Amino acid sequence: MTNSTSKLFQHGRSRQSRRDLLRKGTAVAGGAVAASIAAPAFLRHAGAASRQTPQVSGELVEWGFGIAETNVLARSRVLAFQEAYPNINLTVVDTWNEQTLLTAAASETVPDLLWLSRAETATWAGRGILMPLTDYIARDSYDTSRFYEAALSEATFEDQIYGIPGAMDVRTLYVNLNHLQAAGVDGKTIDTSNWEQLSELSAQLVQRQGEQVSRWGFDHKMQAGWIWLWGIANGGTFLNEDGTEATFNAEPIVAALDWGVKDYDGQGGFGLYEAFATTWQGDEQFAREQVSMTLYEQWMMSGMIAPVAPDLNFWVLPMRQRGSGASGGMVSFAGGNGWYIPAGAKNPDAAWEYIKFLHSDETWMLGAQAVKEARTAAGAPYIPSLTGSTTADQLQIDQLFEPVGEAFDNAVRMWPDLLSQSSPIPVGSSPVAGQLIDIILNEGVEPALRKSSSPQDALDTANQSAQDAIDSF
Repeated sequence: MTNSTSKLFQHGRSRQSRRDLLRKGTAVAGGAVAASIAAPAFLRHAGAASRQTPQVSGELVEWGFGIAETNVLARSRVLAFQEAYPNINLTVVDTWNEQTLLTAAASETVPDLLWLSRAETATWAGRGILMPLTDYIARDSYDTSRFYEAALSEATFEDQIYGIPGAMDVRTLYVNLNHLQAAGVDGKTIDTSNWEQLSELSAQLVQRQGEQVSRWGFDHKMQAGWIWLWGIANGGTFLNEDGTEATFNAEPIVAALDWGVKDYDGQGGFGLYEAFATTWQGDEQFAREQVSMTLYEQWMMSGMIAPVAPDLNFWVLPMRQRGSGASGGMVSFAGGNGWYIPAGAKNPDAAWEYIKFLHSDETWMLGAQAVKEARTAAGAPYIPSLTGSTTADQLQIDQLFEPVGEAFDNAVRMWPDLLSQSSPIPVGSSPVAGQLIDIILNEGVEPALRKSSSPQDALDTANQSAQDAIDSF
């Protein structure tokens, strides 16, 4: 059935025609700046992005991928799909939760597509909620080698690919060069494999009078769940190879947490950190120079630094394997979402075409061009988005990215190399990943930071709880 109507569910249900959607302006992702983009600017190559238009039609329901006007990258690509596939009537439900999906599965009313955190692949595949994409991939000779290994492995469960990566994030160290220069250190040359040096800098950079902190030295973010990065960098694993045994209390993990506790102690303690953090505006503490060094995802630059402090004198460094030296192996844990087809989907063939279309290099570039046009019109710098695809990321850098400033340029060109060496969240391969993430934070990291337990004792407790969760699945 040919139908040009698109149904958008945003805080309720509303129906808008594709023509209405194309007339509406779009805005920069994240809402930092906004600008109107005429439809032809990002739809003129929609046909090329498709490569082919298979005979798929009918209703197609997707959950979780909002296409609000503030999300240019998503909106432009979805509108291009609608233009290329007029026989598909797309319904977008921008939010869902665990209970709605379980209810839909029980009542056999699942959507055709799910936009899902890849760290939840095993959780849902292990329950039989997702269908593997193996047959589609084989049928179409779909090239999965272009995706970063960390992204694809995260979308895989029991040797079958369940999802196609559609976004990527990566974590690096941001340093304030002025603060470090005042401490007699060239921030661009910090050896991030030398944790002792990092602790020394933490203590030097913090500014406080007694219990009053005016600047924090180094936010290592273990309390925010980044124990994964530190554990990996220290040579640790959090599960055994087949995911049946928790190793939260292995020596490398305990040593990493012990270092994190002592690092905060050297700055005044976790209690002072928490008190000072209540004064921050959103996540702008680094941009506002309230923190000298911090770990953060790539959108620090476009979301915080560019709009809040475009003249900030900063640098971005990769973390490296502990003790490997200033040119040692880079370390990060990467995450992001992907597209999945639920078992029992009513229109899986159309869902697969949607996935392929949105993740082609041509469609990524179409969306990236739309974002660049919006940001340029608003007087904001264009920073490429990380897609999960090595080829799409490199095309954005090579063909669209223009120099912004030394720090921005250095970071953008570093990302592909860092992502190629990154790991997924270590417990993501477990069907009880969500529980394990909560356990290590609530029973391991926080008690150690608050000094209610030693790192060893806290991780012993967390490890037992993690093992119980694994065994109970």
